Parts: sequence; C-alpha cells; structure tokens
Amino acid sequence: MAAPDLIPLNRSEHMYWAAEGYLGPINIPFILRFDAPVELDLIRQTMRELATAFPRMRGVIEPTGLSYALRVLSDEAQIDILFDDAFQVVNGVDATSREALQTLHTQLINQPICMERGLPWVARFVPHPTQPALLFSINHIIGDGRSMVQMVCAIMARLSGQAMPACQIDNPTMLPAVMPQKWWQWPGNIARWWRNSRADKQAASGHQIVTLNRKQSPRYTTTGIVYHDIPCPADTMKALAKAHGTTVNTLLTALVGNTFLALAEKDPKAMAAIRISVDLRRYYPEGKAPEFGNFVHSFTVLARRQATLDAQIQSLENQVKTHLARYETRDYALPLLFYELLPLLGRTLFSYLIYRSKVKGTLPTLSCHLSNLGACEFINPRNALVRLHELWPTTLSTVFLIGAVILNGKQFLCLSHQNDEIPREAVDAFRAEFDRQILQVMSESQAA
Repeated sequence: MAAPDLIPLNRSEHMYWAAEGYLGPINIPFILRFDAPVELDLIRQTMRELATAFPRMRGVIEPTGLSYALRVLSDEAQIDILFDDAFQVVNGVDATSREALQTLHTQLINQPICMERGLPWVARFVPHPTQPALLFSINHIIGDGRSMVQMVCAIMARLSGQAMPACQIDNPTMLPAVMPQKWWQWPGNIARWWRNSRADKQAASGHQIVTLNRKQSPRYTTTGIVYHDIPCPADTMKALAKAHGTTVNTLLTALVGNTFLALAEKDPKAMAAIRISVDLRRYYPEGKAPEFGNFVHSFTVLARRQATLDAQIQSLENQVKTHLARYETRDYALPLLFYELLPLLGRTLFSYLIYRSKVKGTLPTLSCHLSNLGACEFINPRNALVRLHELWPTTLSTVFLIGAVILNGKQFLCLSHQNDEIPREAVDAFRAEFDRQILQVMSESQAA
C-alpha cells in the first residue's frame, strides 16, 4: 500500500473511537525497566526517531465529513512541538520500586491521549543511576499489542546503537484474513457459523460464569493495575508444562481457569469463561500480511470442573484447536462482516450502542481476558548495551485483564481491573489462589 496522508480506520479502530471516553482512555500503556543507566538525551532522541520511523505514531484523528480517518502528519517542526508535550521526564520517583512504577502505571492508563491534536502517544522517563524506567503508552487506534512489542524492540535496539528500522503504512482492512476467497464458499461458511454458534451456546448453558465482580455498575469508571510475580521461575513453569504434555501458555490458561473455579468452590455450576486474543495476520494470503496496526480478534474458552489438571488442559487444548480451525476455514466471516458494517452507523449511534450495552448489562459475561505475550527474550538485541530488565504490559479492558510475559527467566502478570466493579481485595484473592494452584502443581510434580 502506498503511503497516504489519510488512512481509513478499520472496524476495530472505529469501535475504539466510538468507545473512547465512555469506556475510558483506550490506551496500551507498557512499563519498561532497564538494567543499566540510560542518558536522557539518548532516550529522548530514541523516542523522537520512533515518531519518524513509525508513521502511525504521527497520526491524528480527522473528520472526513461522513466519518473519521487517521491523518499522518508530515515529519516537520510541528512534530517537534507536539513531541515536547508527549515526552516528559518524571523526577522524584524510585524507578527500582515496583510499587512506585505500579502507581505511575495506574495514572497513565487513566490518562486520556488527545487523538484530535496529536501525538497519539505519551512517554514518561523515570531517571535512575542503575535501573531507569520508561512508561510508554499509545492510543489503541494506533496499533495492537504486537505493534507495541514491535516498537519496544525498536527502542531497545536503538538504545544499543542500532539504527531505527522504518515501518511502512499498511492497508488497515482485516477482510482478507476473514472473508472466503471464493463467492461460492459463503453458504458453507454461514452454515458452519450457525452450527458453531448454537454449539457454543449449548456448551455454556446451565453454568454460572465466575467473575471477580462484586457489583454491576451502569458506567465505567477508572482502572487499577496490580503487578504479580508467579512464585516460580519461568524454567519451572516450562518443566511443569512439559511434564503435563502441554505448552506454558495452555498450562497458564488451565491454572487461571482452575483459580476461578476454586474461588466458587461451593457452586457446582461454576464455570470460567476466558477470552483469548488471536492475531489475524497469520490468516492473510501469503505475502499480504500487514505489519503494523490493529489486526486482532478473540474467542472464548470455557473451563469447567475437571477431575485432574491434565483433563482441564486437554479440554482447553481441544477448544483452542477448534476455534483456530474456524479461522482457517473462514467460519467467522458473517459476524465479522457485520462488525465491518457497524461504522456506517456513524460515531454518535455507534457510541450510543456501546453506552447502552453497559447500562443494560448486555455485554457477554467473562471471567477474564488473558493476553499472553509469551517469552520475550527476543526484545533484547544481541550484544545489547542496555537490556530490558522488566516489562509490564496492559491495556484498558471492560473485564478483568491478565497481561502475561516471560522475560529474563521470570513470568510476570500485569493485572488490570475496573475499580468500580472489582475491588482490590478481589484481585488479591485471585492472586493468592493462583499462587496456591501453582504451588500445588509443583508439589505434585515433585512427589511424582
């Protein structure tokens, strides 16, 4: 795709723009903590080059008469002016203190980013003589989690003296990843989607989905963030997954599901509903996959009470394979096409539907959204002068969100929750039970 100044929004970006403010600031804030000193001039120059190398990082929302689009500003003096507002230094904070960074992280996720004026991101550098930190947040309209990781890799490479790689502007449409390639495939796709929808509904019937919500609020308020260390090294998690014949990702999902079920120990109908993100880039025709932007969909797996952990793992693995197969055969074509048409309603009506769904409580009930970045050792370049010591990823979510990442041999969980519905004590109860689940699996493995 040629590099236009005006980029259309895809269906996800239209939804983010319609929901902006009503749900809160729809941002993706990451915390990066380094393992070596970083000069202020270097990190400032790095972030400035980021705005040059990634054109969408110079994007602003612009009305087009009937809709909205993303205008890429030319890389001139106006960007320098906006950059001085986007990049700032935070003094008086101990960057080695997780509590202090967690507080700043919570402030950042609740801080709106002005999309009409630009820049569509903010960065807050916390100086420290040995372990400085960078709070980096983008508006979700700019890109998804994979896009964010792509920029983190560029930042780390630049801090070690490598050139900032240029990123092209991709066609934002998701249609090539979800639409049947032949017109005559549509009837079969629709029939399979209808059967799958009924089967999914039947699988969830008769159960009570466990959540951390302590009340139902008619509005969204603010988001809280909690950092959590899993009580074992990443190598131990890998060994446990291997012992159970599965992956770390599936083991983590099974433990999260069992944690929710344990929190509702006295409810025989308890069930955990876990939303999992899937990157649609893999489903584009060969050589046509986009690089940077928003190309994510999601599906839900259900964790029921099982006799053993292995049975839970097998159940979840089967569900994940089933859902991924549906993407391969384009079985989500009809509902995703419907979402493609929603922007035609206009922002006002689209926003109204989002707002009313919260007021009426018609949104799907979920236990959590699990977003797992997996092992991120690749973020640190070879022969790095500065390495990433810790990474805490999250984003705004309407449900309890678990952002998982493995770095430097440790498994981190960044937990986000709506303060009005999920109090901190509910999050702490989840953390305690989750740790107990892991320690139990470790104990059983050692005994075996």
